Amino acid sequence: MNTINQLMEKQEDKGLRYARFVFRQKNIRTCFSLSILLFLCLALSGCDRRELTYYESAEITLTVDWSKSGLAGEEGAARGATAVFYPTDGGEPQIFLMGNYSHEAVRLPEGVYNVILFNRSFTDFSNIAFRGNDGYETLEAYNKHIETRTDGEGETRTVTGSPEKLASASVEGFRVTEDMLGNYSQTTYGKSGYAASAGDDRCSLHLVPEKRTCEVIAVIRVEGLNNVRSATCRLDGIAESVFLATGRVSGQSVSQEFPLAHPVYDEGSPFNGTLTGTFNVFGIDFTDTHRLYLEAKLVDGKTVFTGDYDDVKVTQKDNGEGIITIYVEAVTGKIPDVEPEGGGGSGFDVDVGGWGDEVNTDVPLE
Repeated sequence: MNTINQLMEKQEDKGLRYARFVFRQKNIRTCFSLSILLFLCLALSGCDRRELTYYESAEITLTVDWSKSGLAGEEGAARGATAVFYPTDGGEPQIFLMGNYSHEAVRLPEGVYNVILFNRSFTDFSNIAFRGNDGYETLEAYNKHIETRTDGEGETRTVTGSPEKLASASVEGFRVTEDMLGNYSQTTYGKSGYAASAGDDRCSLHLVPEKRTCEVIAVIRVEGLNNVRSATCRLDGIAESVFLATGRVSGQSVSQEFPLAHPVYDEGSPFNGTLTGTFNVFGIDFTDTHRLYLEAKLVDGKTVFTGDYDDVKVTQKDNGEGIITIYVEAVTGKIPDVEPEGGGGSGFDVDVGGWGDEVNTDVPLE
């Protein structure tokens, strides 16, 4: 009997041990399954956060060729550039300041954009201001300093500060699609040198700005140049503004005031020669004649000579690379002879040092 009881107890112990073993195995499998489930939940949650953080925008590489702008030198590079992306759905424009004016990376949300790029920034010009900034077609650069001046024939709106050099480029319908979002490295933040998806041309935008201002060289022939101490001119028919997207100038015209300097006397003559002025304009009307108003202070310190000249000749010359120079030629009336202030003979000897370095200018003649 005792033997039977002992055998039964041994069987019960084995059964309990087996039950405990099975229970432990089930617990281990359950914990393992729960661990895997928890890991998957965390991983999926991390992917959701990554999509919100990284995939709301695409990185677009901007490259700019300034060879047609007249701003390809160090001076232009030091001033940087501005790129404005206008959503075609009417959303808020995206504005990017480019420290490197030839290469930059920007990030944009999904959408279709019209793009304008120009040198410097909206606030970096002394004599240029901007209006219509909220629209691609309305963004306009205009002369910042315009005053009403009185001359021989009444009042004229006159630009008193020549605009700085301005160039711009435009692109319409640039698309950022859903499959372009998140095309950059996870460790890339803010501005970067290159887009991670360098092989995708859709993530690149190349622009070639063109000049929106022209250089004007005015050569004024003066009889009695030796009597002139200083002189300024006003030339009419100058465009008040220019639209950056198209390069079209406005229909409003103004007069441009500019100083004359750099006297060059005719060979063998101590009395007659030319004065030259150089300035920039947004545009000038070549289909009409122009009027030039001259005001000269003479060497006696009190006489002011004025003259109005119609049918002034205006021509343009292209250097073959899209850079246009405008030439203005005019001949004044005879400047009266006066005694130099304080005596001392010829005004030429007294004032020649104040004119600056002599400039030789080749003017195209028809």
